[in-house]
Amino acid sequence: MLVIVVVQQQVDAKERKFTGASLAYITPWNNRGYDLAKWAANKFTHISPVWLQFKPQTADMAASCRIEGTHDIDRDKQLYLKNAIKFVPRILFDQWHVDELKQFLLSETWSQRCLNDLLNFLQRNQFDGAAVELWMQALSVGREAPGYLTELFNKWGEEFHERNMQLIVPVGAPLSNKMEMTGIFTPDMFKMMPNVDYVQVMTYDYHGTIGVAPYPWVENTIRLLVENVPERAKDLMIGLNHYGYLYNDQQMDPVQRERFLEKLKEKNARLEWDDIVKEHRLITSEGRIYYPSLTSVESRIKLAKAYDVGIAIWELGQGLNYFTQVL
Repeated sequence: MLVIVVVQQQVDAKERKFTGASLAYITPWNNRGYDLAKWAANKFTHISPVWLQFKPQTADMAASCRIEGTHDIDRDKQLYLKNAIKFVPRILFDQWHVDELKQFLLSETWSQRCLNDLLNFLQRNQFDGAAVELWMQALSVGREAPGYLTELFNKWGEEFHERNMQLIVPVGAPLSNKMEMTGIFTPDMFKMMPNVDYVQVMTYDYHGTIGVAPYPWVENTIRLLVENVPERAKDLMIGLNHYGYLYNDQQMDPVQRERFLEKLKEKNARLEWDDIVKEHRLITSEGRIYYPSLTSVESRIKLAKAYDVGIAIWELGQGLNYFTQVL
């Protein structure tokens, strides 16, 4: 196991092996992500810094959106990435009440005003587009929300394109842990947004008691969307987790890089392969830690290649450096 601790420091900065769209999220609270994006920039087509929030502005008579988080924009980091890959910051709809979200979705004036402000902001800062995270928040409005969302995002995508920018829309997985349709996102919804450049499915957000992103669940998710909308396979990004989870009788805790490496050195720690979820698990004094390995990451990238879809990593820097070998 100490071999893993040493080898994981090695970064592969060679040419890309994966030829589809490859997005990586980076966060201001994890500088390792910025470093990896710089060292292995040619592994990615898109970098999405998690800087910005879209908050409701309703104090005056003209409802709009307020962009916050601009203080996290690091010009130097932007410059060393800009020429290699598309820079598409994530815009998170944050601190919206259900009533506000409903009014936003119903009001063409409100949504258009926010879109104009966003496009002007992105253009002014020389960004290449954005990953707009609204889908999951808007589901609180009710069952009619997806219909409004598909219409809104398709219109937004058209206006993004008029400014030569790309729109990426993160969505929840269409299947539950029992492989049943959730209604969160469906092939029909995918089909109804032809102007969205990429739909990024959060296949790292699994609600179960085993693994982080079980292989059968990930594959069935991809198959469901691609087989029903084959013409848009290249416009799909599947999520790859670069973090893990600790499971025991009391809790389920997220596990990031440093904690995993510490537990790996534990005297009686035992690394096993779980053939059901196709992930490695580390048996420790605290419980079972499912954390990505080179094998589990590579198996999911092979899936993406087989179905001709892209990938999106949450988040760069929380995984091990040598995961870059399979990108």
